[in-house]
Amino acid sequence: MEKINRRSALLGGAGFAAGLAGAPLRAHANEPAGAWTPLSDMPFPVQEIYPAPFRKAGNPGPQLRPNPFNLLVNAGGLTPGGEFNVTDAVTFYDPAYDAWGYGTPLPRPRHHLALVNNNGFLFGVGGFARDARGGWQMRADCWRLRDIDGIWETMQPLPHPQAELVCASLGGYIHAVGGRAPSGSRNAQWADHIDTDEHWYYDPAANAWSQLAPLPTPRNSAAGAVVNGVLYVIGGRTVSEGNTGAVEVYDAQSDRWASASPMPKAQGGLAAAVLNGKIYAFGGEYFTPRPGGVFAEAWEYNPDTDKWRAVAAMPRRRHGLGAVALGDAIYVMGGAGQVGGEGTSAALDSFEI
Repeated sequence: MEKINRRSALLGGAGFAAGLAGAPLRAHANEPAGAWTPLSDMPFPVQEIYPAPFRKAGNPGPQLRPNPFNLLVNAGGLTPGGEFNVTDAVTFYDPAYDAWGYGTPLPRPRHHLALVNNNGFLFGVGGFARDARGGWQMRADCWRLRDIDGIWETMQPLPHPQAELVCASLGGYIHAVGGRAPSGSRNAQWADHIDTDEHWYYDPAANAWSQLAPLPTPRNSAAGAVVNGVLYVIGGRTVSEGNTGAVEVYDAQSDRWASASPMPKAQGGLAAAVLNGKIYAFGGEYFTPRPGGVFAEAWEYNPDTDKWRAVAAMPRRRHGLGAVALGDAIYVMGGAGQVGGEGTSAALDSFEI
């Protein structure tokens, strides 16, 4: 793996990624569709991440159009080592070079920090702090980054701490949906939290959060995706009942939720991304029956038909992973190959179909 910073990457020659990457693992006849390609590992193993697309800084060109998304960015997460094994590191991947670099670190270490690209800015929302007082100190922070080498700005925080939520950009606003919230005055350990149905949206012009129609099925560790101007909340799990395959769809024009076809398997701690108008969901874990396990399954959802189908399974099963679509591929990164905090991975694979 080659580690880069943004400046050195931009000085390098383009087009050598194909030589670094492994051969695609393509499906054969009568097997689920899709092709996986192993790429350069992340700079370090990390799980419980919510990466997002971003773009290189630079001149937008004569038409004053913004640069397209061309970087994958991860911020924070849980790592195998260290006193409290939570990081403030911001790393980015440039598909043109098949190489990773470091951006400006977070203001403070976080795990389960939700990243979302909104109006060209990268936002980090919620998440957990970890120190000697406890490993699951939920936070309401909202930070904003203009450039990968820039300074994180402190924006208006969520109305109260919320994490393991779905965070998505829709119509120029950030929607923060579901997840977990403190159940009382304590906010230090996993058992101090409950599932929430709360749904907030952030208006960047006003730097303010407002409340919208609640999520019909309160849950955490779900995946989110926006297709055709509507938000999908996919799968996840609940504190008391384990995984759910529920899929619920939000229409911002009417401020209403509707149900869609559930996932073929109930997967929590999964990731999702949109490619060519379809949603692809990857991985996750389950706790029951004991000792639990980690999914390799990957699924395609067609919003036009409201139907799911299996696609080529991940070559490396993982939960707490991230998935980001750029160009003609989805990049699946990090996570863990064992239930809970063990088996943290630095793997990066691309999926094409």
